[in-house]
Amino acid sequence: MKKYAPFIFMLLMMGMVACSSSDDSSDNNTPDPVTTTPDPDPTPDNTLALPDKGEKQITTDFSSNAGGERSFYISVPNDYSSATAHKLVVVFPGTNGTGKGSKDWMGDGWSGSVTGLEQKMTNTIFVYPDPKFRNFPNWGTLGGWQLGPQAGNANGVEDINFIKELLDLIEKEYNIDSDRIFATGQSWGGDMAAIVACFMGDKFRAVAPNAANRPYWFENNGSFLSDSALGCLGDTAVWTFFGLGDEHFESLQDNPGDFGKEQNDYWLNKYGCSSTSVTLDVGGINGESKEYNSCSTTVRFTLYSAGQYSGGGSQPGHQPPDFFLTAVPEWFNSF
Repeated sequence: MKKYAPFIFMLLMMGMVACSSSDDSSDNNTPDPVTTTPDPDPTPDNTLALPDKGEKQITTDFSSNAGGERSFYISVPNDYSSATAHKLVVVFPGTNGTGKGSKDWMGDGWSGSVTGLEQKMTNTIFVYPDPKFRNFPNWGTLGGWQLGPQAGNANGVEDINFIKELLDLIEKEYNIDSDRIFATGQSWGGDMAAIVACFMGDKFRAVAPNAANRPYWFENNGSFLSDSALGCLGDTAVWTFFGLGDEHFESLQDNPGDFGKEQNDYWLNKYGCSSTSVTLDVGGINGESKEYNSCSTTVRFTLYSAGQYSGGGSQPGHQPPDFFLTAVPEWFNSF
């Protein structure tokens, strides 16, 4: 694994956390100012009357191991029928984001020139969990995600437990195809999408994190930990997206794209992939996306050039490319 200069390592360990991007954010870095209109405060519903169809903000009690009272936004197709097994997609917001904000941004599409994830997946329920505001050591109080037992300032398993209980709740209420549960997320939410691919790999079929941090939560003293040491389960397929023009991580990388490459290296190592790959025709600039050979499950990597995001906010290089909103649902639909 690549070693970083002591100064960069010190910055990471001091807890320079995630940014708040158009949705969102992640990581071990200082939070940036919110770059779009703040997410509207969702109206809580403590009755836990999950909708038969349509959208609803829910706030209800989970176990103490999952953080107690938690909330999420759910979107159920208007033609939902319990006679049909539905796919489930979990979308993780980034720093200080809300599920409703992620629904508006990624679920519906971030500009008039794109349509969102929900328009490209039929027979699919989408759930957008809200991150919990808590005091992260050295970072302060932020709405963010605990990233497992090896995550330093983001250490903890409360959010892993929350997602486990949330999936149980949804699967009891709706007809969910248990072999077609997926996750995606942006920045700190991308971190969380990677986390569930390990610790809940027996539940999630595939994940597509964008703009996540380097995978410090999967390593010890600069070396990747084994599945048994981490407690990883299953064999979730992974498609990592990362921007060559990512302004948020620019000062922390030796070279553009380094953090994305480190994320991808973890999955290549975990799934025994060869170094060879095939180029994917999934949009964007030719050659940006690839799928690796000889993996025990599917591993894809997109290292995308700047200038491909049509939404608002600052740090456009930290945001997903527009083709993300087509390529990811097409990939999820393929399972």
